[in-house]
Formats: sequence, C-alpha cells, structure tokens
Amino acid sequence: MKKTIFLILALAAIMVSCNSNEDLAGVASVSSSTSSSIAAYVADNYPATAIVSTATVGSEVIATLNTGESIAFTKVGSVLYYSNNSIQGIAADSLCVSDSIRTNSIGRGHHRGGPGGGHGRGHVPKPDSLAGPGHPRHFDNEIAIDSLSVTINEYILANYAGYTIIHAQIDTICQGVVTEVMVCIATEEPVKLVFDATGTYILKGERILYTDVPAEVSAVVTANFSTYIVKKRAEKFTLADASFQYKVFMDLNRTRKSVTFNADGTVSCEK
Repeated sequence: MKKTIFLILALAAIMVSCNSNEDLAGVASVSSSTSSSIAAYVADNYPATAIVSTATVGSEVIATLNTGESIAFTKVGSVLYYSNNSIQGIAADSLCVSDSIRTNSIGRGHHRGGPGGGHGRGHVPKPDSLAGPGHPRHFDNEIAIDSLSVTINEYILANYAGYTIIHAQIDTICQGVVTEVMVCIATEEPVKLVFDATGTYILKGERILYTDVPAEVSAVVTANFSTYIVKKRAEKFTLADASFQYKVFMDLNRTRKSVTFNADGTVSCEK
C-alpha cells in the first residue's frame, strides 16, 4: 500500500513538473540585465521613442515602441532584427483598436542587425490603403489616423504613394505645435512628416547616426554639452525650403535633453 501511494505521489510530481515547464515555454521572464540591455539599446538608437511593451515569443524578446515599430532581441539582450509595422499598420479607428503582438507578424518585413545592418525580407504594402490593423495606444498625444486633415492626407497620397501610416501624434518642436505622421514602406525605417496647425507641410525627419551630423554641429555639442552622453543616433530634418536641421539627443544623470541645430551649428531650440 505504501509503495502504491509513493508511486502515485511520484507520478503526480512528474506531471506537475511537466505542466509547469509547458506553462513556462515561450513566456520565460526577462532578467533585469536583459531589460537593461534592451532599454539601453532603444534609448541609444531610437531616442525619440518609448518602449510600451515587451513579450517573449519563442526564443526572442520583442520590444514594441510607441510608434508601432518593434525590435527583436535574444533572451540575453542582443539585437536580432527590426520590424517597422508596415504589415500591421494602424487602423483609422479613432484609437479604438488595440492589438496584441502576433507571432505570425513578427519577423516578416524586417531587416537584420538593427541600424545600418542587413537587408530586408519584406513584402509590398497594400497599395489601396494607408492603414491596416492596429497597435496598442499608450500616450495621450497620439492621435487617430482618421483625425488627420484632408490637407495632410492629400500631401501623403501625392508624395508618399504606397507608404503605410504607422503613427500620428501632436508634438511641440521649434516651429511650435505640430502634427507628426510616420509613414513607411517594406523594411525601411519610417519617415516622419511634420505639418503645422493648418496642415501645411513643414519638414521631413529621418533617423541618422550622430557621426553623420555636420562638423559644425558636433563641434558645438562638444564645446557646450561636454558633460552629456550623446545618443548614437540623431534626426535629420529636411525643411520645406530645402534647408537642414539636426536634432541631437543626449542625457545627463538620466535627465534627457534634445537640441535642434541649424546646419551651421547654431541652436534652433532645445528642450
């Protein structure tokens, strides 16, 4: 009888162990060191964004940004690939839709190795629509695509045909309060289009390496912001008049600062 009871208890213990392992499969917790590595990578390479969620999908950890973009990492925090959300897009739904990460959409339409690396394995975005399914909304300044003015929509359709709108928000920059719309195709990182309160196009923003800003800009950063840690990537603004500005991101003791420079190194504004 004792042997029978022992066998039953042993079998139960084995079953519990198997069930526990199965429950943990694909949802292993991310270590604090991995979380720190992911946060540091995003802050350095996507400084104008914020991580809104992370999820373990198989052997990968997917960090989703507030723009709908996502970056895949190993479970030790090494970057694997980037996805611009051109598959999912954002529904023109007055912010009513909130999608969870879908394993069949991760890894499609991405490029390997993060900024500056690899080539894309993508697809052609839907030509008949600028929007697709949604992504989670997290910030008060994000706006729905169906709230964009006719003027903004007409500009995008005329100048960025075939692109998908993946994010729109209200922001305050050197030029004042503006509407920022991020559009993308295939595997490329998004282009930021900025419009004033009347819907008039102001500028185009693109992510670049900080090492690619003009020498006049980096000289001023070195001279006046020497105590700050400068982020790996900056933004290049091409204004409607074809002039250029450069937004440099930096921090000091976890206090973030962004400074927008004219091409000659003069400061346009900072915050």
